[in-house]
Amino acid sequence: MDVYRTPAAALASLVARRLQPSAEFQRAAWRALGALATTLRERGDRAAAQPWRVLKTAKGGSAGRGTALRGGCDSEIVIFLDCFKSYKDHSVDRAEILKDLWDLLQSWWQKPIPGLNFETLWQDRPGVLQFRLASTDLENWMDVSLVPAFDALGQLCAGAKPAPQVYSTLLHSGCQGGEHAACFAELRRNFVNVRPAKLKSLILLVKHWYRQVCQEEAKREMLPPAYALELLTIFAWEQGCGKDAFSLAQGLRTVLGLIQEYRQLCVFWTLNYGFENPTVRSFLSSQLKKPRPVILDPADPTWDVGNGATWHWDILAREAESCYEHPCFLQTAGDTVQPWEGTGLPRAGCSGLDHPIQRDDAQRTPGNSSSLNAVPPRAGSRQPSWPAPRPPGPDSITPSTLGRAVDLSQIATKDLDRFIQDHLKPNPQFQKQVGKAINVILGCLREKCVYKASRVSKGGSFGRGTDLRGGCDAELVIFLNCFEDYRDQRARRPEILQEMQAQLESWWQDPVPGLSLEFPEQTVPEALQFRLVSTALESWMDVCLVPAFDAVGQLCAGAKPAPQVYSTLLQSGCQGGEHAACFAELRRNFVNVRPAKLKSLILLVKHWYRQVAAQNKGQQPACASLPPVYALELLTIFAWEQGCGEDSFKMAQGLKTVLELVQQHQQLCVYWTVNYSFEDPAIRTHLLGQLQKPRPLILDPGDPTWNVGQGSWELLAQEAAVLETQACLRSTEGTSVQPWDVMPALLYQTPAGDLDKFISDFLQPNRQFLAQVNKAVDTICSFLKENCFQNSAIKVLKVVKGGSLAKGTALRGRSDADLVVFLSCFSQFAEQGNRRAEIISEIRAQLEACQQKMQLEVKFEIPKRENSRVLSFSLKSQTMLDQSVDFDVLPAFNALGQVVSSYRPPSQVYVDLIYSYNNAGEYSTCFTELQRDFIISRPTKLKSLIRLVKHWYRQCNKMPRGRGSLPPQHGLELLTVYAWEQGGQSAQFNMAQGFRTVLELVSQYRQLRVYWTVNYDNEDQTVRDFLSRQLRQPRPIILDPADPTGNLGHNARWDLLATEATACMSALCCTDRDGTPIQPWPVKAAV
Repeated sequence: MDVYRTPAAALASLVARRLQPSAEFQRAAWRALGALATTLRERGDRAAAQPWRVLKTAKGGSAGRGTALRGGCDSEIVIFLDCFKSYKDHSVDRAEILKDLWDLLQSWWQKPIPGLNFETLWQDRPGVLQFRLASTDLENWMDVSLVPAFDALGQLCAGAKPAPQVYSTLLHSGCQGGEHAACFAELRRNFVNVRPAKLKSLILLVKHWYRQVCQEEAKREMLPPAYALELLTIFAWEQGCGKDAFSLAQGLRTVLGLIQEYRQLCVFWTLNYGFENPTVRSFLSSQLKKPRPVILDPADPTWDVGNGATWHWDILAREAESCYEHPCFLQTAGDTVQPWEGTGLPRAGCSGLDHPIQRDDAQRTPGNSSSLNAVPPRAGSRQPSWPAPRPPGPDSITPSTLGRAVDLSQIATKDLDRFIQDHLKPNPQFQKQVGKAINVILGCLREKCVYKASRVSKGGSFGRGTDLRGGCDAELVIFLNCFEDYRDQRARRPEILQEMQAQLESWWQDPVPGLSLEFPEQTVPEALQFRLVSTALESWMDVCLVPAFDAVGQLCAGAKPAPQVYSTLLQSGCQGGEHAACFAELRRNFVNVRPAKLKSLILLVKHWYRQVAAQNKGQQPACASLPPVYALELLTIFAWEQGCGEDSFKMAQGLKTVLELVQQHQQLCVYWTVNYSFEDPAIRTHLLGQLQKPRPLILDPGDPTWNVGQGSWELLAQEAAVLETQACLRSTEGTSVQPWDVMPALLYQTPAGDLDKFISDFLQPNRQFLAQVNKAVDTICSFLKENCFQNSAIKVLKVVKGGSLAKGTALRGRSDADLVVFLSCFSQFAEQGNRRAEIISEIRAQLEACQQKMQLEVKFEIPKRENSRVLSFSLKSQTMLDQSVDFDVLPAFNALGQVVSSYRPPSQVYVDLIYSYNNAGEYSTCFTELQRDFIISRPTKLKSLIRLVKHWYRQCNKMPRGRGSLPPQHGLELLTVYAWEQGGQSAQFNMAQGFRTVLELVSQYRQLRVYWTVNYDNEDQTVRDFLSRQLRQPRPIILDPADPTGNLGHNARWDLLATEATACMSALCCTDRDGTPIQPWPVKAAV
């Protein structure tokens, strides 16, 4: 076996190279199965076509569970039908349903998926339709089972147990073991799918070993199903390891050890069913008395996948026993890899499972007669506990703890990730101690407190997974049944807190060794505050125990709270954030789902915040007024969402972006609509009121009344500016790290009436910088004209500015421009490409001379790397680091001669152009002045609208789009001018209406035909015929008004832009205060 020959240290590589399924094949297969599921739902919805309707579909099998092996795997598509009202209905009309499904299957494959073949299989399973999807090279295949089933579970919430009657009804149906396993496909899939990636790699390794053992067909039919080994692998990991990272060799050694002891195996979970219900309890007791091995499916208790009476486990056991001397179980030093040790696992060198698991009461069988390897309901999900910050004030700060931390400013950029790992991530031992202590405390309160809780939520940085080493905070929100609305909390909370403190003080007797409980002065009226301290580990946690009204209830994963949850909150007359604890779970979930690296960035930002607070500890008023550190957490998430969105990124870039936003705190407007939004009138009115408040505004994603941005940001802004100059944010070459492109407010979240202010605040370039750039460009142009080609017959005829800078539509930040150098050596269009390397070299030399000789008010930077075909340079502000203009220097043929006001080129210019060009817009640089003049003469407000459209376009350009590029930005500029011209040409207009009109035109791109005749028309026959051909091309058509060969609508992904336009038209920036859409101007899509 190749497993045996692989050294222990190389098993992970074996899995990655040879066992992980082909990503390309998987994508193709899932596309095919997704299309099949859609076909089934659509056909099943047509009552006339079929007497049944598809309620839902579920993907199962190893492909659905994420445990598919390279080569061949299985998949199960379970189709839940409305015609099945019970388990017994499965046998009714099954043949007719399968025939209908076969017809649908044949119809579905009329549109085959590229790269896949469809093959029918021998139908040897009653009630199931089987087929195979195979790659065209036949190296990968997937056997698919299509299973019609009764929807026994209905719509499941994440983490919720099925009702006991689901299983008692199953047992009363008189079914065979596992006969209705398909009804529980979702539970089975979820049980495995939540496991860590490395555990799934171990499962692949075990299944690969199993596959090699049972290569002979005859032997394969005697062996237990591969799914039994998946469950056994999960059991081994849960009992012996439980960590995301581990040795694959050790895991494999443990599983093979369990296989050897198959005669004693009794494995089951009580995650979905348990012993509470008498019927289920009685059935489980009988199941657990069967011959070993017993391995019960965690979703269906009737299915013993181990089935010791049927399968020949002895074949697997003999193979397992013979393999321990192979390289896969030898460490580098030559020692034998040892298995994991844990309850229910075999010990190295010992036979038998002589140390059974300790079970809780819920898992004990009636007689508790024998040692059972029952598994506690961990399910491997290991979901992080969740806290939420309390509304007022910053985190509790202990300066003595903070003072010992390494100074962030001195850490090299490349070392930031290591710094976080070594100095900021919390002590795992302390986290474990605290977790145990919190469970003990909650158990005490649940048992002894007279006020009964419906459930508990863990929040604060500890719950969100953003707790720092040393000291952190946690919030334990106890949802009490005695609270019936928000107002109840204020009246009854004091007596409840007094009762809880009395219970804790009388009951706490050092239940967690090494951890002490302290009650400080109570400064938060709505909470009971205490501190858990570990002197040995130099760590502490400030805990707030908050009794609260259960406003949200038990939510399904991804579900929004009902709007009335928030409308009732707003009607309660509460202060901002007064009832934030009621939304602790929403707050926790908002942060907890984020990538690990983003949480590391949050730790880095919080560490910097602590350093600022510690330095200021002698000035208590200023320190106390800092915004809460939770505001920095949300700001970090906002920066990542808008600027990156990737699981992996450069830590310094993320930190720099957050610091930039801190310095722009007076313009911050940050909020999310994941839990509340503008649909409900009451919430809409409240949110619009919030958006009119002074900045910074950072709304809590769980509670719209809580602006966590309140506080004094000035000190943070000052320290952010200082840190930007330090080693941690400078490259090895000494240059400043570039931040992500993130603005302090979002266009989509800006009310329609505030668009003019949005443009003024964020899009208009700095006037002083523009004046400096224009002055510098004039100096450079004069220098080039006077000094280029002094010893040559070539003369510089003129130098012209082009691009957004020349047209007056440049955006704030980094913009672009052209410097077009018209030369005497070009006498026609076709010569423009001649002698390019020589010309570029000369201009570059003169630019470098200009850089040395001329004193400019801006930084003049020329790239060091030379390119014989392209020349560029940058002008950057000396004081505003985010302000710059990038220039391209373009040699060109002077086709127009001297351009004056109202100039119109002779027709012969365009005749020559038409006969010379090969590619659309090939010689557009020759018409730079006409392009500039077409825009520059427009009203100021129209240029502001152009800026707004360009900003929206840039945001669209950040979206992932696959193949093809978006239309050129110049095309959007021209479309904006067209919309304004056709919409009335008023110098003063409603900005939202203008923007809405442009978006409407983009969404109608298939009808667009836009052109002008200001520079060329139909007078000349050649030009007339050419225009006629251009205008007959497929739409969209947007002809450059200066260059008729340039169709700016051609060969671009307008479909992607249209999708974004449609989304934007329903956003806040395109709707009135009452939620009605802004009406566009009456503009046709074609001239």
